[in-house]
Formats: sequence, C-alpha cells, structure tokens
Amino acid sequence: MAVVGARPAGGIRILGRRSRVRPRKVQQPTRRSGAGRRRREMTGVSGLLVAIAAAAGLAIFYLSQSSHVAATGYQIDAFEARVAELKAEQQQLILQIGEEKSPAVIEQRATEWLKLVRIPHNAVKFAPTSTDSPTP
Repeated sequence: MAVVGARPAGGIRILGRRSRVRPRKVQQPTRRSGAGRRRREMTGVSGLLVAIAAAAGLAIFYLSQSSHVAATGYQIDAFEARVAELKAEQQQLILQIGEEKSPAVIEQRATEWLKLVRIPHNAVKFAPTSTDSPTP
C-alpha cells in the first residue's frame, strides 16, 4: 500500500547506479505585517498609474505628431494648387503676349484706336546712300 507523499529511503536504482533524491523544499508561509502588504499593493498601483500616464503621454505625443503631419500635408496640397494656378495664369499671359505681338493685331489697333492710315508706297522717298553714285 502506497502512502501519499512517501519517498523511498535509499534512493532509486537506475541501471545499477544509485541516484540521489533531492529533498523537497517546502515553502514556509512568510509572515508579513499589514504595512508590508500595503506597501507592495501601493507600489503595484503606483506602477500601474505610472504606466497609464506614460501610455497617455505617448498617445498625446503620437496624436500631436500625426495632426502636425496632416496639417503640413494640407499646406503642401494648398501650395501645389497655388503653383498649378500660377502656371495656368503664366501660360495665359504668354499666349496673350504672343497675340499682342502679331502684326495683324498691331495694324488693327493702329487703325482703330490711333486712327492711323497706311502710307502709299510711292509716297516714301529714300535718300541715296553714300555708295550710290549720282547719274549725270
């Protein structure tokens, strides 16, 4: 009949060798005063509060950084839209300059706004150049 918790006195033989049996260590209940337990509980609670505060600080830092990145992204989008708008305006001005320089538009403005008329070709006489010799 086996007894619960009983151990063999001489050890156990395995392949002709005797093995050592280690004695069991029984944990003795430690007596602590109520202050020690309270200190340990307070440390646990204060550690938990520190962890919560650190997590809240990290969360606030993360949110501030992500909102700053989002705001910077919106500013970049606004600047890119402004650049596109200015490039379109520049293209329109280049087109307008090209139209204003055309001879047809210049002639039309001269006749309509300034009331200028075309001179007949035979009305213009050029002075002879110094290399031209007068004919006798």
